[in-house]
Amino acid sequence: MENSGVIYLMMLPAMALTMLHLGIGPFGHPSMIKHHLAFLRVPKLLRIIIQVICIAVLVTGAAQMLGIIDLTTSADNPAD
Repeated sequence: MENSGVIYLMMLPAMALTMLHLGIGPFGHPSMIKHHLAFLRVPKLLRIIIQVICIAVLVTGAAQMLGIIDLTTSADNPAD
């Protein structure tokens, strides 16, 4: 699988963890708020590390989608 496909695949759990951290989307619903509160009980340093990784993955994926960076290898890229 090319690198951009891996980034796109990694964006799914990264966005889910970000939504869990912020308590938005399905995690803001009263029936799911327990997951958000459980995430807040995780040590703060670990939460910060998780969010930094999630932000890096989401920014890289967005840059790839917008064409700012190209993560395809030369074998996958017919332009080279």
